[in-house]
Amino acid sequence: MADLSSRTDQELFADLRRGVEAALDELFRRHYAGLCQIAIRFVGDGGEAEDIVQELFLSIWEKREKLPEDVAGVGAYLRRATRNRSLNFLRDRNRIPVDDGDPPEAHSSLGNPGEQIEAAELRQRIDRAIDRLPERCRLIFVMSRIEEMSHREISEALDISNKTVENQMTRAYRFLRQWLALYLLISGIS
Repeated sequence: MADLSSRTDQELFADLRRGVEAALDELFRRHYAGLCQIAIRFVGDGGEAEDIVQELFLSIWEKREKLPEDVAGVGAYLRRATRNRSLNFLRDRNRIPVDDGDPPEAHSSLGNPGEQIEAAELRQRIDRAIDRLPERCRLIFVMSRIEEMSHREISEALDISNKTVENQMTRAYRFLRQWLALYLLISGIS
């Protein structure tokens, strides 16, 4: 087959359904890193996240004839499948946290006060702040803000109340505001 890098995800997905192995390779190349980031947000372990994503692609290949024909957003389809597999991983290992845990300690060595912060650096700091959230709070925050799930969808996926989801989101926002305010204060940004 010709160079697949110029084909759209939808075209590759259709090729994959027909058994074109190179289409799977191209989709893997395009989406692997981003899907691993999603899985890491849920499971908190890079090795486990990579396993989850690799198993996802293996499963897609094995079940290629049964894949939906009308997938408009292949990236969204893969992200949702990664999220679901990550939640299944946590459930199977009884790692979906039940308690809230204690708020994490803020770190005082966040950067040099005179340094100009670029957008990428600020994003890294936000990601680190999210990673410092208690496990249950982080899981709910990621599902809501990164996976764009509604509170109802989260409560159904985790088998918790809507109120618990709201409380955890409030807690996450409060922590992130405090952490980022501390960072901005220490780094001298106003």
